[in-house]
Amino acid sequence: EIGIGNIGRFITRLPPVLGYSVERELKPKWEYLQKVCDFNTFEVVRFPAYFSYPLERVIKSRYEYLRDEKGLPLQLFGVDDVLRSGDIDFATRVAGDKDKGAAYSKFVNERKKRNQSCASERKMQSKTTRPRENPGPRYLGSD
Repeated sequence: EIGIGNIGRFITRLPPVLGYSVERELKPKWEYLQKVCDFNTFEVVRFPAYFSYPLERVIKSRYEYLRDEKGLPLQLFGVDDVLRSGDIDFATRVAGDKDKGAAYSKFVNERKKRNQSCASERKMQSKTTRPRENPGPRYLGSD
């Protein structure tokens, strides 16, 4: 369930959605929009292309920038306003930056580094917490 009532209309407005994975692509994006941004179905019906944007690289980066860096309530911005334009236009028109996107670009690069660092840590933890496979009988020294 991703909150879409009129599936036919939704598909005609975004035909590639038929090839998207519900579990890997649609559901995480829908949950993010609902839980983090506190938006309802209307925003997705109005701008179904939301589901075509990369979750980490575009959607989360932009909403986190507005919320965490700019201190702005996310509900002030329509999904289409936040996502429709390129990074520089987003930074200047939506976020109100006066530096031609430099602050947003810096934020995205730092966020990417943090996420890569967290992913590396999780990978290392999974290697160290994984139970060892049984190596077989051990030689105890008496022949």
